[in-house]
Amino acid sequence: MATVNGGPIEINEGFQRALDLIDQGKSVFITGRAGTGKSTLLSHLVASDDVAQVVLAPTGVAALNVNGQTVHRFFSYPSSPTPEQVESGALFPRRNIGVIRSLQRIIIDEVSMVRADLMDCLETSLRMYGPSPEQPFGGVQMVFVGDPYQLPPVVKDEEAKFFATHYQTPF
Repeated sequence: MATVNGGPIEINEGFQRALDLIDQGKSVFITGRAGTGKSTLLSHLVASDDVAQVVLAPTGVAALNVNGQTVHRFFSYPSSPTPEQVESGALFPRRNIGVIRSLQRIIIDEVSMVRADLMDCLETSLRMYGPSPEQPFGGVQMVFVGDPYQLPPVVKDEEAKFFATHYQTPF
């Protein structure tokens, strides 16, 4: 039986399927209602894998809950980055450029709160500075964890028109 934080955990069929896909290098979206084991899976993954990975979250509180950091801090983004700013080189991930170049995996918890434009910024940064620029997300395996029915992305009134013309939804 596996353990997380010193306690035993049961690896059920769904849990094992997710771990197998992740071990194969697949990018995955792990979802489920509250209490279904998403955080346990994340903790197990971080504790048991020996790959170059980071754990990120959209907010400071969510980042603290997973012993990670915010997407904005990791990529040195201001509060409202745009893909165009990233692509122009105006937003350079100065703090973590060495880490980004050698990354194998990014885990993003509470991914339902990550807006579509921020996801585009992340993808652009990873293509520019990641290990394999010609591949989606710069060749970095993405593990998204969250419940889209729990916390949606926040789009302010003044941003709604932009989202309506550039994206199908804030997700």
